[in-house]
Amino acid sequence: MSELILIFIIGLATFYWLSAARCKEIATIAARRECKYNSVQLLDQTVHQIRISMSRDTHQSWRIWRRYKFDYSIDGDDRQGGEVVLLGHNVVRTYLRLPPMH
Repeated sequence: MSELILIFIIGLATFYWLSAARCKEIATIAARRECKYNSVQLLDQTVHQIRISMSRDTHQSWRIWRRYKFDYSIDGDDRQGGEVVLLGHNVVRTYLRLPPMH
């Protein structure tokens, strides 16, 4: 019986790890797209997760809510912060802290 529990826990951990890796890939693609749209450079070519929680989607089903942070540069000499928010595997919001244009 304990072997079945161990196999279940390993399977659950593997499923979570694969899902988290896929979400990070989705967030990285969203960050790249947002940087390209705003003509800025994505630094380090990746995102990192800063928060995870549970929330309901539009169908009232529980989903994992993930928030990722990434850095970008406007002119190559600065470092600004941006965010990508995912609900499940769906991008809910991307955000760049762009300075006001004069």
